[in-house]
Amino acid sequence: MAVYVERMTNEVAFFDGDLPYTDQQIEKLVNLIMARMKEKERQAAQNSAATTIRQSAMPHRGIQE
Repeated sequence: MAVYVERMTNEVAFFDGDLPYTDQQIEKLVNLIMARMKEKERQAAQNSAATTIRQSAMPHRGIQE
């Protein structure tokens, strides 16, 4: 069974003796993974924004005539 999560694909195979997940369990797992990926992406964007020097903070370097 192929499981697609936005930019990630994972192939899952079940062998004799393995207990496969129900559709509801898989849906819950996928939703949890997607929520965690979005949270990590949001944190990365916040960290990037927090460490970026903004144009308004830069000293003026206009050409003096």
